[in-house]
Parts: sequence; structure tokens; C-alpha cells
Amino acid sequence: MPDAIGGYFELELRQGYSLYEQALGFNSARSALKVLLRNIGARRLHLPHYICRAVPDAAHAAGAHVARYAINLQLELEQLPELQPDELLLYVNYFGLKDRYISDVLAPHYRDRLVVDNSQGLFSAPLPGIKTLYSPRKFVGVPDGGWLANAPPGEWQLPQSQSTAHFGALLGRLEGAPEQYYAAFQNVETQLDQAPATAMSNSTRRVLDSLDYPAISARREANLALLEQSLGSRNQLDILPAMPTAALCYPLLLHTPAQAQAIRQRLLAERIFIPCYWQEVVGEPDSPNVEKQLASCLLPLPIDQRYDATHMERLADRVSTLLATT
Repeated sequence: MPDAIGGYFELELRQGYSLYEQALGFNSARSALKVLLRNIGARRLHLPHYICRAVPDAAHAAGAHVARYAINLQLELEQLPELQPDELLLYVNYFGLKDRYISDVLAPHYRDRLVVDNSQGLFSAPLPGIKTLYSPRKFVGVPDGGWLANAPPGEWQLPQSQSTAHFGALLGRLEGAPEQYYAAFQNVETQLDQAPATAMSNSTRRVLDSLDYPAISARREANLALLEQSLGSRNQLDILPAMPTAALCYPLLLHTPAQAQAIRQRLLAERIFIPCYWQEVVGEPDSPNVEKQLASCLLPLPIDQRYDATHMERLADRVSTLLATT
């Protein structure tokens, strides 16, 4: 069918570039993982205990068994498991802060049997030959989408996703309070959980290609540094790299679950929204203590490109005050 000429305008988007032009686009990172495991016939996938439930669910849906491994407070493996030829190990680049560990330790050891989950590390470039997953909606305003970089040879043709109905929460937040559209946001997440694997929609791809990635990266780097300067002495997690990093968030690890919950609730009352990462880990009987500590005591403080130094000063001041009184 020839391209249309004339008629009404579509949403106007800047002509930019793709952050990972050679990566394959999917409707979500979990779909990318599912198709990857099916295409290479992986029998077993080694996963951390500290991970979103969607990842083991995707592995099971692809017919792969799941084995679990433990991490320490550096967010690194306690032991490196030995893999059989039909096994893979997936490592989460936690908060986008573990690039050096991946490049210096995991990639040389596991080579093509390593899968890097960069869902929390959008600006961490894939290493040559290392299969790498991305979930851009954790960093920017798109409703869905995922990338797989360094895909092995295989059949990757999928029907294209349609995202028109997924933009409601994003557009709504432009015009109203985020609380008003949070249910719509959650509904899209539920739909993605249940959706079959498809190729990235054209609307999501166009939005992603329109973004100013250098500006986004620079703002995140600056905001991360500001919170570390203000809160680093209170943080039980000492993992920030020396170089500027466009991280997902500032991961503030506190002493007790009660302290973390109290501060989260006080901030919520002031319309400062702090997510809870993977609370289900706490209830898993096989979860090690470090993973339970991370799931119950971590405050992922927002540092994204919507906010500047004034916002970070407000956030750091409120958290510091609450830490002194809880």
C-alpha cells in the first residue's frame, strides 16, 4: 500500500534517532526474553532471587526451567554457577550501576551464555556478542516496548503491536494529576503481562526515536550526583561508580523495613511517589536475607529528566528530615 499524502496530521514528533538501532523491537522486554529463550532452546535460566516476578514467568512460558542464585550487598553474585551448554545466566544491571561488574567479571566468564537485563540501565550500551534486554518505558514516557540487542541468528519475525489504546495514562498526566490516571497506567501493565509477544508498535518506536537522549542522560547523571552528595552518608548501599552514570534512580538502603515504610508513607502524603521494587521477594521462603533486605528496606528515589537541582534539594531535604525523626 502506498504512503498516504495529505489528510489530517498525526501526533507531531521530532525526527531523531534510535538509541539502539540494531536492536530488535518488541512490545515489552519480557516478550523479548520469552522469544529469545524459545529461539535458542534454552533448557534452564539462572536468575537472581531479587528480580521482578515477570522474568521467571516469562522463562516458564518459554519452556525453560529456572534456577536461582544469591547476590551480596554489592549486588554481585555470591558464587558464579557453572552452566551446561543449554543453560543461560541472566544478570540484572541493578539501577544501571553495575556496568563494570558486567564487563570485567560476568561477560569474560560466561560469554555468549550471559543475558544482561538492562531494564534498569537504558544508557548502558550492550557489550559485543552479549545478549542484552532493555525496557525503555522505565526511563521515558512510552507505554510499552522492549529491545533485544545482539540477538542470535533465528526467526524473529512477529506481528506488529498496536499501542494506540495504551497512551491514555501518559496523555492524561499532561493534563491532570498523576493520581487520576494511575489506574489506567496499572491497566496497561496488566495487559502487557498477558499479551503475546509482538514486535514494537510504530507509535512507540516513533516516540522513542524523537527523544533527546543526551539531555536525558545528562540530567539523570546530575541528579544522581546531587542525591549522593546529600544522602550518601546515610546510605547502607555503597555501589555508586566513580564516573557519572545515567541511573534509573538513587537507591537509598535504610536500616529497617519499618523505617523505609514510614518514610515512604510520609513522602506519599507530600505527593512524592517512591516505588516498591519486588516486594514479593520478602514472602518467598527461599529468598536469602540480603534479597529480603533489599526488597523491604530500599527507597528508589526518583532522579529522572523531569526534575532539576531544585527538585533534588527538596527531595533530599525531606528525606534527611524524616531520617532524623524515624
